[in-house]
Amino acid sequence: MSKDLLIPRNILYLLIIVGFVINFLNLVLKLEDYGISDSVGKSLVFFAMLASFIATAVLIIDVFVNNVDGKYLWTLVFLFSGGFLGYFYLRNRSYYTSKSK
Repeated sequence: MSKDLLIPRNILYLLIIVGFVINFLNLVLKLEDYGISDSVGKSLVFFAMLASFIATAVLIIDVFVNNVDGKYLWTLVFLFSGGFLGYFYLRNRSYYTSKSK
């Protein structure tokens, strides 16, 4: 039986998507060209990194609390992807936690 997430699933989805989109746009686009000041751009990047960090921390805790098979591999995946691959973990969470011991 799996234990509940620390944060509701829909909020985790939002954190993952917001973190990924803002970081991706920051890498691809130069925000100053679109009239966004440097301080606002830095604030957006900070918010995106914070959202990714929170999502990653919650997912890592969930993997260890539910004793999911391959928990160390999942931890590395979450750390290196910034929580983006956590989206796929959340979609199939019931499958991974049902196989856990």
